[in-house]
Amino acid sequence: TLSCILRQRTSSAFSSMTLSTTSTTSGLWTPIAIEAAKKFGISQREKLNDLGALDQTFGPIQIVGEPIDAADGTRNDDANTICTKVIHFQRHGQGYHNLICDMWREAGKPIDFDSTDPELNPVIRPEMVDPPLTELGRQQCISVREGCSRLSPELVIVSPLLRCIQTAKLSFRDHANTDKTPWVSHEGCREELGLLIGNKRRPVREIIEDHPEIDFGAIEHDEDDLWDAYGDRRETLLEKSARAYDFLQFVMERPESEIAICSHSAYLFTLLNAVMDIEDEDLRSWFLTGEVRSLRVTWAAHQGSFI
Repeated sequence: TLSCILRQRTSSAFSSMTLSTTSTTSGLWTPIAIEAAKKFGISQREKLNDLGALDQTFGPIQIVGEPIDAADGTRNDDANTICTKVIHFQRHGQGYHNLICDMWREAGKPIDFDSTDPELNPVIRPEMVDPPLTELGRQQCISVREGCSRLSPELVIVSPLLRCIQTAKLSFRDHANTDKTPWVSHEGCREELGLLIGNKRRPVREIIEDHPEIDFGAIEHDEDDLWDAYGDRRETLLEKSARAYDFLQFVMERPESEIAICSHSAYLFTLLNAVMDIEDEDLRSWFLTGEVRSLRVTWAAHQGSFI
């Protein structure tokens, strides 16, 4: 069933609120997109398992994610606990790269995301650089604004890619007073690096011109040197897992206790399945475009670790 696919929780009461299937059937999420999300979740988990990433430790700190309304905070009494925060993860709304891939699927054309041939992989075309949201993507983001308005993030972190910036501005519009709630961009939560032009960002100087209210100070290079370094190969799942682990250390070290993070599907799936320890299957599943999930996240030292 689709009744539990779209969920978000209000942080004030720590109670769950499930978005009904009416939004799905009204056209905000197509059957093609929903089926693709299910298939991606199955295939990516198999790949992570084959690599041993599901059982791998990426550092001295264990990161546990729980549903907000199922967590009672007792982990805070653990001597190994470092801190606990409420994190609202969001995948960006539908971008033009998502639309084109859905159109290929509707036409029965297979997509090989590892191919360097644009006849097999539409996301490597040069026109795909940093694609924006489609109108459907905008509506997906607007549809969750009311729920996001009832959250209380003290910080909003966005991937530097345009579709995430646009998504956060639409969904978290009621938290856009940067004097009260800082907005920062971080390369650690951007999508997979290398090969796929759709995951390449514009120069920071250009992004700042369009979004001067966001702090891009954590981004080291103006040009997209991170993406360029991979050339014609994709960032591996283990490389992405290590980057996600490092990003969560950045989140841990922030002073805020409630944070919104707008990121990407493949990245979030890797983070929730390989980097974090999460038992709830729904929380670990592949995000639909625009979807928001709220977790209680606890950082704790692994037994025998010195940090």
